[in-house]
Amino acid sequence: MLLITGKGIHSTNDNDTYISKDLGKLKYSVPEFIKSDSELSELIISVNKADVKDGGDGAILIKLKKL
Repeated sequence: MLLITGKGIHSTNDNDTYISKDLGKLKYSVPEFIKSDSELSELIISVNKADVKDGGDGAILIKLKKL
C-alpha cells in the first residue's frame, strides 16, 4: 500500500518535528501509530520510505500481510 503523506511544507512551526515546516506530520506519525498498536502491527510486514518514482519523501510504502 502506498500512503501519500505530502512533504509538510505549509506548516510554520520550527520547534516540533511532527508539525515543522520541513517535515510532514503523517510521514512520522503514521509509523509511530502503527508501532504503538500491537493489533495493527501484526497486520503489517514493513513500513519504509517510498522510492522516488512512487513519491519519495512525500510517501510511505506499507507492506501488508496477506490474510
